[in-house]
Formats: sequence, structure tokens, C-alpha cells
Amino acid sequence: MARKFRILGWAEKRSRRQHRSRKAISTIMANLTMLVIVVSLSSLLFVWSISSFGAYTGGAGYWFSSRSIANQERPTVESVYFSKTGSTNNVVTIYVRNVGAVPITVASVYLNSTLYNIPQSPPLTVGVSQVQQVQLILSGQLWVKGDLQTITIATLRGTTTQTTWVP
Repeated sequence: MARKFRILGWAEKRSRRQHRSRKAISTIMANLTMLVIVVSLSSLLFVWSISSFGAYTGGAGYWFSSRSIANQERPTVESVYFSKTGSTNNVVTIYVRNVGAVPITVASVYLNSTLYNIPQSPPLTVGVSQVQQVQLILSGQLWVKGDLQTITIATLRGTTTQTTWVP
């Protein structure tokens, strides 16, 4: 019986040693290794994304700053007079007022979707709270009394205003 007890004691010691084996340590090390890999790769991804997005902000910053200035432009058409030269209905006089916070430069005027270039050699600039006259001599079209005339004013920064008038 003592012999049996010795064999059981030996098996019991061996089983305790197996519970304290290196298998548990290797799973902990595997988890720590995976954690280190994930943290290092995510930090590399963060550094790469910051440097990549930094390259694109220069152009976007300029675009947004120019749009913020354009958002301060507020051209309005204060009044429009339709007149004729001789017997031809071909003169349109437009009064443009700047109600915005920055001076505007009128780039083009459209009458019923037809572009009319402004004949002034220095650009037509309208100061803040100022009114400027724009006179169009129509070519290829005439205005007719009672017909709707759509007038669109465009600035150099891209701001447009559109109004409809009846002569």
C-alpha cells in the first residue's frame, strides 16, 4: 500500500508541474506581442495620415479663405431702366448696389442668359454701400415692353445675383 501511495504521490507532483508549465506563459506573451504590434501599427497609421492630410490643407485653406471673402459679397440690382436708341429698344441701364462687407468687381452681366461684356477698361468696382451704373447696348436681341427680362450680375469672386424685371 505504501508503494501505491508513492506512485500516486509521484503522479500528483508531476501533474502540479504540468499545471505550472510554460504554456500559460506563452499565451500571455502572445497576447502582449499582439498588443505591441497593434499599438505600433496604429501609431504608424496615425503619423502617416497626419502627414498625408497636411499636404492637402494648403490648397483647401486657400479655397475656404477665398470663399469666406466671397460670402461677404452682396451685390443687388437696385433699379433697371429700359430705353431705346432711335426706334430700336436696345439699351438697358442697370444700377448695381453693394450691400456686402467687401468691395465687389463686376465681371459680367447676363440678360436673358446672354453674356454682355462690360466696356469699362478699368474693371467696374463697387465699393461698400455704393451704387454703380452698368449700361448694356443690346446686340442680337431687343427688349419688348411687357416681357420678363432676367438680369444676372456676376462678380470676379463668383458671387451671382439674379433679378427679373418687366420693361
